Amino acid sequence: MKGKALLLSIGRFEMPFLKDKRGISEEFTSLPALMVVMVGFAIFFALIAGVYTSYNERMEAVDRYEAANFVLEKLMMVDGPLGEKGVIMPGGVVSLPKFSSLTADDMADIRGNSNIVGVKFGFKLEVSAKYNGSPVEKGIEDRQKDTVAVSKEVPVYLNDAQTVPGIFTVMVWKE
Repeated sequence: MKGKALLLSIGRFEMPFLKDKRGISEEFTSLPALMVVMVGFAIFFALIAGVYTSYNERMEAVDRYEAANFVLEKLMMVDGPLGEKGVIMPGGVVSLPKFSSLTADDMADIRGNSNIVGVKFGFKLEVSAKYNGSPVEKGIEDRQKDTVAVSKEVPVYLNDAQTVPGIFTVMVWKE
């Protein structure tokens, strides 16, 4: 047996591959386990990516809401742009006659004097149906789909004899 691999005999079976150093293939028993681990990692990272995306979307929604609330608070000041037009009276009372008489030019002035950049905004004033049935909207003709609205309960001045509860809404969208 010169030059040939040694044969190992156990009983009647000869196993030359135990001594042969030139092995052609090995058993890969760890591959299925490795595949399970890799699939697990892939699912884990997919879940983390989904959670991260959801978190970012919620944070953007909160940021838009905070921006809309900032616009509302800034405009509701007596010395703010709406106060200069006489729409906001002392005590935060909204004058319905003055609000109803706002024109497109007045809205452009209010937007310009507010010093709020990057967003456009419009208003809606609702008074209880027993006082004035329909809401009055100003400056929302060109609003887009991605609009955030913030509302605040306010007293609404109707005339010298009546001040009633109402809801003042500011709608904000990107320019």
